[in-house]
Amino acid sequence: MEQVIAIMRKDLRQWIRRPAYLIASLIMAILIVAVVGDTFSGARHIPFGLYDPGNVSDLKKKLAPSERFNVIEYTDLDLARRDLVKGKIVAFARVDEDPLEDTIEIVTEGHNPLVDDQISMGLLRGLTGPGSQNIETAIKTSSLANFQYELRDFITPGLAAYLCYVLASMNLGFSWIYEWMEKTYRQIILAPHGLRSAIIAKTVTVTLQASAVLWLALTLTAPFAHFTLGTNPLGLICFTLLSVFCFASIGLSFACWLRTIRVYTMTVSILGVALMFISGIIVPLEAMPAWEQSIARCMPLYYAADAFKGVFLDTPAHYWQDAFVLSAWSVSGLLMAAYLLSKRQAAL
Repeated sequence: MEQVIAIMRKDLRQWIRRPAYLIASLIMAILIVAVVGDTFSGARHIPFGLYDPGNVSDLKKKLAPSERFNVIEYTDLDLARRDLVKGKIVAFARVDEDPLEDTIEIVTEGHNPLVDDQISMGLLRGLTGPGSQNIETAIKTSSLANFQYELRDFITPGLAAYLCYVLASMNLGFSWIYEWMEKTYRQIILAPHGLRSAIIAKTVTVTLQASAVLWLALTLTAPFAHFTLGTNPLGLICFTLLSVFCFASIGLSFACWLRTIRVYTMTVSILGVALMFISGIIVPLEAMPAWEQSIARCMPLYYAADAFKGVFLDTPAHYWQDAFVLSAWSVSGLLMAAYLLSKRQAAL
């Protein structure tokens, strides 16, 4: 126990004395949560034109509650077209009065299908979502569950799970490889039970450090990125610690196997990008091919994201299954690291 405390005390002192790493980690976490999250969830307050000289559609009032569009009214149709070409607005709605039926034509520049899709889905949500006013056209939406959250809220839990992987793997890999190469732990490792003490101390310290950075980043980002942290702080704390510990254990096994910081960084970076795309964080699991779904259900990041979604959004989640899989991966990573280190212990 004294060996574990000694290593943890040393790591924490280095962490405090080197604020650059803490600041860099915090900035990276905030950028991923804020910037990447906003990119995935789409723009808000999109400049949207409205040409309705007769004021028959009341479209501006109907779109206001969604906060998706910033509606600019036009009385000159040619001016609306010019502003669309110049980029001052991304689209405009042209309302045509007809004795039998009024029609609304949505005009876009047509160069960017991603923008067009955002406009289409934003209009659909604004006109048919909760709290919207009735419209004459027969457009309705329904859902089996009545959860009220935005796309930004839905994306953030997945990013938090991904940050657990990034912060844990990078923190542990850099510190462990450098210290092992410099033989900082020579006396501790060669002592009785020293190898076990080093593994326990390093994974626990990294778990606490990375979790603290993630919690601080979420707390600082939530007010201006406008996403919910949920009403279950205990669940957030527990699954953050478990997820970070899982990825720290896996990162330790990779660090003991790859040995050099260059190869380790390249490996975990490529693996992290692959895990992000295949774990249902960006693309829903149901929209993936069957073989990708099978792989995703074997990866720990999928279960970390599932747990975080339940904690953040108060939606149903398989908490016990998530905790079991993350724990199983943690034990596997620690056993692999211990096996690899025991073979290299004589080299010290």
